[in-house]
Amino acid sequence: MNSEQLDMVESLHRTGVKPQQIEAAIREKFPGVQPVIKDIYNHTAKIRGDGLLGDTLTKALENFLAGNGFTFYTRESDNDDRTAEIFFCHNKSHKMWRAFPEVLMIDTTYNTSMYDWSLVRFIGVMSTSKSFCIATAFVIREW
Repeated sequence: MNSEQLDMVESLHRTGVKPQQIEAAIREKFPGVQPVIKDIYNHTAKIRGDGLLGDTLTKALENFLAGNGFTFYTRESDNDDRTAEIFFCHNKSHKMWRAFPEVLMIDTTYNTSMYDWSLVRFIGVMSTSKSFCIATAFVIREW
């Protein structure tokens, strides 16, 4: 693909268009061009990687959490230096939990992610029976 087509891939990707739809749009705009879907996937992966500024996904998440009012903890795996768990809580959520500590639910019903991590949500309930998220964690395995 030429630079104009790659720019179109990037523009459509940043607006949330799926790779299959990007492929169709390129074929429509550039008759006679047969884009390979793998090229589109590779280019969108490069775009996502460029957004990390050389950091790993975990480090990019830590940077985001640190810059947006979250308290977070990460734990490394015992076997290697890979991250095994990430726990994070927004400071406002922590204050809410301190005000309404009586009821706490832990929800682990979510499916695992593409990295085989489970999502764990810690939910509090206010005196008005409205729920709020206290904290979130990603864990490789349940203990």
